[in-house]
Amino acid sequence: MRTGIATVCLSGTLKEKMQACAIAGFDGIEIFEQDLVTSPLSPEDVRKMAADLGLGLDLYQPFRDFDSVSEDILQENLRRADAKFKLMSRLGMDTILVCTNVGTATIDDDSLRAEQLSRLAELAGNHGVKVAYEALAWGKYVNDYEHAHRLVDTVDHPNLGTCLDSFHILSRDWDTAPIEAIKPEKIFFVQVADAPKLSMDVLSWSRHYRVFPGEGQFELAKFMGHVARAGYSGPVSLEVFNDVFRQSDVERTAVDAMRSLIWLEEQSAKWLDAKAASLAAEGVSGDSPANAAGRRRYPMELATLPKVAEPAGFNFAEVKTDEPAQLETLLGQLGFEFDGRHRTKDVQLWSMGHARVIINEQAPSHSEPAIAALGFDVDSPVIASARAQQLKAPVVPRKVQADEEVFQGIAAPDSTEIFLCQGSPDGTAAWTSEFRQTHEFGEGLEHL
Repeated sequence: MRTGIATVCLSGTLKEKMQACAIAGFDGIEIFEQDLVTSPLSPEDVRKMAADLGLGLDLYQPFRDFDSVSEDILQENLRRADAKFKLMSRLGMDTILVCTNVGTATIDDDSLRAEQLSRLAELAGNHGVKVAYEALAWGKYVNDYEHAHRLVDTVDHPNLGTCLDSFHILSRDWDTAPIEAIKPEKIFFVQVADAPKLSMDVLSWSRHYRVFPGEGQFELAKFMGHVARAGYSGPVSLEVFNDVFRQSDVERTAVDAMRSLIWLEEQSAKWLDAKAASLAAEGVSGDSPANAAGRRRYPMELATLPKVAEPAGFNFAEVKTDEPAQLETLLGQLGFEFDGRHRTKDVQLWSMGHARVIINEQAPSHSEPAIAALGFDVDSPVIASARAQQLKAPVVPRKVQADEEVFQGIAAPDSTEIFLCQGSPDGTAAWTSEFRQTHEFGEGLEHL
């Protein structure tokens, strides 16, 4: 699956956003016009930078308030479009997002809209540009994707297609199954965003409360499953308007965004496999896209992650503190017993049955005691670590001496260190043998 993200999702300058997207591993980006306008970079600079970073420039957006207008306003809109197409040529971009009209639409006539979109498509074709027509959920006359597609179908121009945006579709509770009836060559772009279910006007909901896939309540796997079954194989791009994300660290947010698409890709693959199994159980057969079995029968390649069972339990918790005496007293009062100090590390072990707490004495001075690491029992630490790394979790470096347990460690998004431990049926942990109650002395003096 080709991954993308709109620059509007992130904080910082256009240059910082592009660098963060490349670090996170995105295939391409959508250039949000305001980011370009406020950047000191020229279109040619942006084009070169994208090439140097290995990023595709997949979509220029937005172009607003085009259709359903009088002829004089249409002429002005065509002049605006011509200028945008020339700018896109400098950027090396070939797809633009055109939203259904909200602010200037005055004529509710599908035949007029189709004629106006046809003229836009013809102009776009002269510049080698494709127009992705998107139905805004709050569009004045066109606010659902099926209506937008009917207009695209009526125009029947190679440079006019539709953009499917999960928020605009799912926020209005539109049925996503009809997506499968859209010809794949007429789906020019797909945007995804999740959101919590809120009771408020859809415009405010969209502009401030979108979140990354997996963080909201939309059925995105089902949406993407229908997109895949339609035969679409182009970019799947995040378009998330969120006030918090636009104020957060740009690199960290970009990685979180990429992680959400990797998760969505796996969930979509699972949905397709479940759908195929359901069709098979119903006795549906045939070679049409509606009846094809399994995710591998569709042009969009959906990868899955290594399968890992839920952790069987906690192996240990590690607390960092610069005043271990206070924590020792507390653990003793709670019933924990001191089980010794590590033979090579400045840490000590306290346990109560199979509950184990490690006190790490290497905290900065005057810092509050805090959880620094958690250990989880898993069936296969190596496979679990591989899954975590594919989800963009950084590996935690850990020095070990000979005969010491080698842990698979990764960092959680909040920087807590997560160690994946080999679980045992009796709840014991082999690494506890590395802790000693007392110092070991030799038999006697050899010399002075």
